[in-house]
Amino acid sequence: MMVEMIFIVVRSARPALQLGLLFFLAGANPAAAFAQVDYSVHFEMEKPIYQLGEPIFCRYVIRNTGRAAFSFRYRSPARGLSADYAQEPQFQVKDAGGKPLPDPGPHPCGSPQGTAVYGSVTLPPGKDHSERWLLNQWAKFSAPGTYHLRAERRLALLPIDPQTGNPADKPEAFALAIDEFSIHVVSSTPAQVEAAFQPYLNAIANPKDPDPAEAVMVLTSMPQPFFLGQLVTMLNPGKPDRWDRREVVNGLARLNTPASWKAILRLFQEGEAAGDSGSKDGADGPLRSYALVVLAEKGDSAFIPVLLDTLSRSAEPMRGNILRALGFFHDAQAFQPLYDNLHSARMTDRMDAILGLKNLGMKEVVPALLAALNDPEAPVEQVSNFALEGLTGHKETLSANPTREEFQRAEADWHAWWRENAATFSPPKPAACHDW
Repeated sequence: MMVEMIFIVVRSARPALQLGLLFFLAGANPAAAFAQVDYSVHFEMEKPIYQLGEPIFCRYVIRNTGRAAFSFRYRSPARGLSADYAQEPQFQVKDAGGKPLPDPGPHPCGSPQGTAVYGSVTLPPGKDHSERWLLNQWAKFSAPGTYHLRAERRLALLPIDPQTGNPADKPEAFALAIDEFSIHVVSSTPAQVEAAFQPYLNAIANPKDPDPAEAVMVLTSMPQPFFLGQLVTMLNPGKPDRWDRREVVNGLARLNTPASWKAILRLFQEGEAAGDSGSKDGADGPLRSYALVVLAEKGDSAFIPVLLDTLSRSAEPMRGNILRALGFFHDAQAFQPLYDNLHSARMTDRMDAILGLKNLGMKEVVPALLAALNDPEAPVEQVSNFALEGLTGHKETLSANPTREEFQRAEADWHAWWRENAATFSPPKPAACHDW
């Protein structure tokens, strides 16, 4: 049953603090900092009342209050997974006791990824620029109470070169906005929540809207069972595509219902069938491969029979993708195909099976990887050495083009290391992936 809430917002103004920090960060006195660039900047909440489950936006507004234009970088307002970009906004939401709210953001395997689109804005005198940032990407509001929001952003401002009309290379100032808000949560109804999503569903359904980026961000960041059908429809290709369909796959995974996972599995299966009509990997090869990644990160054993059936009928590159993905399923059904393909006549099968065994992250696979060091093909030996390094943390260095003597030396050293460490070795715990 849905908990009922309303958000009441009170903004606290801190202009003196913002001004002082600006001068400090700009490395100049007030007169110098505003000689070429003059502006105002702040965050604001868009309305005083929000309902639980509806999108909650915090608006960022910068205005040129001077006599000269200036420029700055902007990007589409989806949450970036790379937290080290200096000009990203920072949102911290805490409950009345000071405890941070749960972070609903994804935790990808491997390096951070994202689909943010970057560009630049030139702001003439008297004009302003605003961006809407979906707070639900940073915090999960799930109970009545009073919450505290701190919003912060430090944006580099570039003066315009009067000779060329282009932005200068070095910032003239840094626009620092720090604002705090109190958010009081009271009740609402499920019908109100459905009504709140309707404008975003309308934007998706309107073919005359060529870039409904905000609507896609809302629907895939906050998926609801009542618009599952719309999400599934959004997986269909467009001419041209109006959104990144990988984000729709993510939205279905975040919904995390049997029906949403069935839709992802069906996307994977239908892509395989499409391959019969032409291209090597089907009309939606990249999207189908992404669906496989998401299925593997979920790691539900119920998916394995479909993957094995597809494996038996697939060519490269999908065959290799499936073998590597099987390593994320800690289930006996997935183990045997990997061991079997260590003896495949196809070199690529052997390489992908080695990487799949590495993905299992189990001590028990080390002997099989050691045996692969003696493969007759040098690429397989190199992949086995790489897999052992990734699994154990121990390294045996090989040159870019190893000789037969190097491979033999590395194989002997690996076997010696295993004899010494087998009794006590325990693989490191793998990094957390998407919390589907």
